[in-house]
Amino acid sequence: MASRARPTYDELVAAERAVRALLAAGAEAELRAIPGVVHVSVGLKERANVVTDERCIRVYVREKRPLDAVPPAERIPTAVGGVPTDVNTVRPGRFTTDFGRYRPVKGGILISNRILFANDQGTEVVIQAGTFGCVATRTSDRAPVLLTNWHVLSAGGGEKGNRVYQPPPQFFDQVPLADAPVRPHDKHDAIAKIAKFAISEKVDGAIARLDVSSCCRCCGIDFRNEIVGLSENGSPPSDKILGMRQATWDQTVYMVGAASGRQQGRIVDPTGPDLTIKTHTFKQQIYITSDDLFAFSTEGDSGAAIIDEDGFIVGLLFAANDLPGQDGRSVANHIADVCAELGITINLTPGTTPTAGAQLLPRPETWGGIEAYEAARARLLGDPAGAWLWELAETHYEEIVQLVTTHRPVKLAWHRAGGPALFAQGMETLRDGGETLPVPADGTTLEAALARIGAALHAHGSAALRDAIDAHREPLLAAVRDSATLGDVLGKIEMGRAHDASVT
Repeated sequence: MASRARPTYDELVAAERAVRALLAAGAEAELRAIPGVVHVSVGLKERANVVTDERCIRVYVREKRPLDAVPPAERIPTAVGGVPTDVNTVRPGRFTTDFGRYRPVKGGILISNRILFANDQGTEVVIQAGTFGCVATRTSDRAPVLLTNWHVLSAGGGEKGNRVYQPPPQFFDQVPLADAPVRPHDKHDAIAKIAKFAISEKVDGAIARLDVSSCCRCCGIDFRNEIVGLSENGSPPSDKILGMRQATWDQTVYMVGAASGRQQGRIVDPTGPDLTIKTHTFKQQIYITSDDLFAFSTEGDSGAAIIDEDGFIVGLLFAANDLPGQDGRSVANHIADVCAELGITINLTPGTTPTAGAQLLPRPETWGGIEAYEAARARLLGDPAGAWLWELAETHYEEIVQLVTTHRPVKLAWHRAGGPALFAQGMETLRDGGETLPVPADGTTLEAALARIGAALHAHGSAALRDAIDAHREPLLAAVRDSATLGDVLGKIEMGRAHDASVT
């Protein structure tokens, strides 16, 4: 059976306008008059929490009640003017929060103001990081700026003129809660300075002026009007943004977030219900669902540009709930509102042909800073087993980083096993001259976490990487098993290598 042909953007817009005209003629007022109704919009119908292809009138309520508990006069009709309805509850949301170093800088990469501040619970000191959405131009002076969210760059008391860094550190020296916030004073990896914030019922946006003086080609740093890895198999057509237009229902969209990488989804509702996060209420925002079992966005993706299948930018991601897959919702500002409030135009490249969209890989010395890297390297190279282990890691480093940062199944296994936190703990311990092995936060063992990550690398890696894992997996896991320190692990590895040498 032939699959249903996807409607064009113009067809979707025409169909949406027809339903909105029906609502404007009195249907919306009648629906809003029903007790419990808090919002009326248009979008896609859901059945058992699965988004369907059926376009409908979406009616939002605070709480659904069993049909027999609703008086007939308060029941929402199943259709209005021949258009089906769908009753939905208003979901809560939160702001969404690759440590790779990218030069040239471009959309889809991780940025931060690097201010250390106390979290909402007042229990620890944290850094807020988010996504560099895309490059824009400030209309007042034609200066190039990076576009992201207000809540990303204002975190910890970020102000106009503060530096923006790429990448932020994976870990950092802890400071007493009483000393927070602590602002950075160095220029290492600074790429821009905060120029303007916009926080309103329509927009959670911010721009930072790119430091063109340090983004010159002679310094090896530049910026590009494109988004890292956006185009895949011709969808959308290019890594560059080809145009700008209004979001509409049932639209296929993409984003590249610093946490989730490239994601595909659909617009469930282009003018969704009010969303309150902390003290801010947002109205008429774009609600997006995932096209697979995993959420469209997660913490760290805030600020990502929302691009449709024709390569046109339609929104700026700023929030999400914590539900998986199609039951989850990501929320974006309309890009026209963002541009108007920030006084910018998006850097467009109309008529661009597809590009390879090559991604620069981060070197390990950028993972937590040169000091931590050098300490780890010196500790391992000073031991025969450590030197062997370092050489093994270097042999397969580029492929492993590529898989962990860009290949979705491996990235998910890495994060679900607690890989970033374990790596950060290990590097921090080595930097401080310690020996204690990192411990997973979920109560499992380091051996179990490494086994899970290794299985994902084996399933999706090259033949050479699979052969290396087959050859070394069991002795390496055995070395970690019941070990408390790095010295324990290296001692077991050396004993195993000596045994193998005597056998041969």
